[in-house]
Parts: sequence; C-alpha cells; structure tokens
Amino acid sequence: MIVSAFRWYLKNFNHLLGFCSISGLEVVGESISPAFHLQLEKSTGSRELDVKLLRGIIDYCMNRQIALTQAHYLDKEERFLPPPSIRVVVTIEQTEEELEKAASLIKEAAQHILQHTVLGH
Repeated sequence: MIVSAFRWYLKNFNHLLGFCSISGLEVVGESISPAFHLQLEKSTGSRELDVKLLRGIIDYCMNRQIALTQAHYLDKEERFLPPPSIRVVVTIEQTEEELEKAASLIKEAAQHILQHTVLGH
C-alpha cells in the first residue's frame, strides 16, 4: 500500500513538474526514483557559471520555502565529472499541495533565473 502510494506521488510530481515545459532545464534520473537531478539543457561553457545559475534557482526556491540542494561532486577526484545539477527528492510525507507548489515554483525559478542569461533566449 505504501509503495503504491509513493509511486503515485512520484508519477504525480513528474506530471506536475512537466519536465518538458521547463525551458532551459532537463531531468536526469528514473521516473520511479524518489531522487532525480535537474541540469541545464545547454551549458554556458563555464562550469562555474553553470553552478551559479543553478544556485540562483535553488536560492529562489529556498526564499519561497521550497528546499532544493546543489548536487556536490568531488571535482578533483571524479574521473568523469557529471554536469552541475540540482538534486530534487520527493518523499511520502509531502502533500499533494506541497508537490504542486514545488513543481510550480521550480518552473517559475527557472524562467526567472534563466531568462536573464544567454540560456534564456
């Protein structure tokens, strides 16, 4: 029962987020996983600037009561360093209303932050 309810939450959140409609971001991860990553569709060419843009999205959401985190990697130790990303986690404790708010705010933050860059067309 709990597993099927959790799968519903993940599916619902994936639907709410409407991954394809977040201009400038792409989702990396499995749709059945409670954790996934949001990466820039196109790198600026500078890892530092990519991290700064993603940090802007995180801060925008945090200032509006939605917690996201920057994925951290071992820059010097990783043989193949993944692109910078935002780590998003869905839990069973989140209400449908909270998931709707989070999805809406992530979209809003991406539009706000990325429209002021070369990524924002």
